Amino acid sequence: MTNENQTELNYSELLTNTAQLANDECSIGLVSLDALSQSLIGIHPYAVVDTHKLDDKKQQEVLGLAGVHGALSEYYVSELTNALVNAAQKMKGKPLKVKLSGADSHTRSELLGSELESKEINPVIGLRGVSRFAEKMHRGSFELECEIIKRARNAEGMANIELVIPFVRTLSESATIIDLLAEQGLCRGADGLKVHIMCELPGNALLAEKFLQYFDGMVIDIDQLGQFTLGLDQSNASLSYLHDDQNEAVLSLVQQALKSASNAGKPCDVITHFIHQAPKLQRWLLEHDVDTVICQ
Repeated sequence: MTNENQTELNYSELLTNTAQLANDECSIGLVSLDALSQSLIGIHPYAVVDTHKLDDKKQQEVLGLAGVHGALSEYYVSELTNALVNAAQKMKGKPLKVKLSGADSHTRSELLGSELESKEINPVIGLRGVSRFAEKMHRGSFELECEIIKRARNAEGMANIELVIPFVRTLSESATIIDLLAEQGLCRGADGLKVHIMCELPGNALLAEKFLQYFDGMVIDIDQLGQFTLGLDQSNASLSYLHDDQNEAVLSLVQQALKSASNAGKPCDVITHFIHQAPKLQRWLLEHDVDTVICQ
């Protein structure tokens, strides 16, 4: 929450690469497991679990990266666990929010072994987030992520690590992910584990009060919320003229989510990559008691 004399926002970073940790002034607002995996390892998670499904040449290439770890899955888990532990230590006891994988299949298409993930006509609204975690055919990749979190929290003692769940489409999926985590030994509330929802869909904001009954807090992704509210592909340069940091529909949803979190007495963070180029949005957020924004 802002204080009455605050005139400027504070900023924290989205951690996407361990090189950011070398900066003593780095303040971590959120960790992207997708981005860390891509920058550190570069192997598609399906290829880690189902290496035998790759052709012989690709298998050799993938297995060669495991090095001294032997098993590819151990290499994958160990590297990402170490990254999370280092980030959690940097927080000095303050919460480290880690967003589980939520990238769409197109975004993951450049990873080694990505041919194991089905091509989709509309990947942005395809199999991702909770719907991917719940898919039995690829449950193994979800189990890998859970093992990373468990090792970092339990084996390494980083109990300040908290989870952020991306792309939760429905209230039913909220219950599903809490159950799936519990099956993997990550029970919400056990040993202080907190689980937050990534508010990136209009439905998340409209029904924020109900979604928050399943979660300990919320992270509002203004960019994603805007993309789905306006049907706007932000990666399409020809549509850049439609970007508006004061769009009434988007801000109305953000305001509703902020209010719901406040009423529920639960923390609510905000992330947007365009905040430094959006002075109007900066002022609007300050006016709505947001004092810190996560940016890249």
